[in-house]
Amino acid sequence: LEAADKEAVLKAVEETIAWLDANQLAEKEEFVDKQKELEGVCNPIIQKMYQAAGGGAAGGPEAGGDMGGGMPDMGGAPPTGGPKVEEVD
Repeated sequence: LEAADKEAVLKAVEETIAWLDANQLAEKEEFVDKQKELEGVCNPIIQKMYQAAGGGAAGGPEAGGDMGGGMPDMGGAPPTGGPKVEEVD
């Protein structure tokens, strides 16, 4: 990680934390806008780190992938051999 990139991320994070501390009663849209602003600084740097490590950008937001925090896709097959859940009335 280059010093300039590290400094940019740290500055953006510190500014965002200060904003959050000062705007705890902000509307949801304001929080979303602030999150996108922080991601705009951090995501290109993180992508550059992945590329430098040989990870490429496959699955990243610029490649059309989803970087959401949901459950990972486990192949779509249901688990086998585990406990069964039965419906109870």
